[in-house]
Amino acid sequence: MIDLHVHILPGLDDGPENWVTALKMARLAEADGLTAIVATPHLFRHRRVCQGEMNSAASIRAAVRELRQVLAEAGVKVSIHPGCEVPLFPELLEMLHQGALLTLNDGGRYLCLEMPDTVIPPATEEVVFQLGLQGVTPILAHPERHPVFREMPEKLVRLLHLGCLAQITASSLVGGFGRQVAKFTEKLVKGGYVQLVASDAHDARGRPPLLSPALKKLARLVGESRAWDMVSSLPERIIRGEPL
Repeated sequence: MIDLHVHILPGLDDGPENWVTALKMARLAEADGLTAIVATPHLFRHRRVCQGEMNSAASIRAAVRELRQVLAEAGVKVSIHPGCEVPLFPELLEMLHQGALLTLNDGGRYLCLEMPDTVIPPATEEVVFQLGLQGVTPILAHPERHPVFREMPEKLVRLLHLGCLAQITASSLVGGFGRQVAKFTEKLVKGGYVQLVASDAHDARGRPPLLSPALKKLARLVGESRAWDMVSSLPERIIRGEPL
């Protein structure tokens, strides 16, 4: 299995505080059957759109190299790839063009995109359209947890029609974010609106990098083959920068 959305780089955001915890997370991921992780720290350290708190592409790449070394020395055989969780903000397209934003595995094709917590801005569809013109496919992070999408799922459907992919959080499907979120997540899965599943892990206890519990439920909902696609086949193609 491949996890496309993990906050595992210490000190860059609200993920692990140190390399010890990052190593614990990687060990848990390996034990759960994961072979690869994309490290996706928030673009802005405290999730506030502030240029002075931005994680640069260079700093993320450097942290990924260091984590790879830590895991190699510990004998953990989970590969780590660079990425970033990018919020929807006014300068997004300009900064992407400048090379300031990391796409998944630095491949230039897929971008982990996070909506603002409580709204879907009017400019969202235009940003998604412009990303598509640049050959970049937005992967919507945890849409099932967004209140607007739950109230007006047609807004999510519209973004999918514009070329976005939907990536649910694994624990959402098994009740980790409450019953309401779990029911909506299941509805999206059954409706065929979900292409990817990731852990969105932040630590080794409260939000660990585990996919297998969700995979079991996915298999019951949509069958083993399609469930496996969401955690393995499609993520592998995304890491390689291949079209889906």
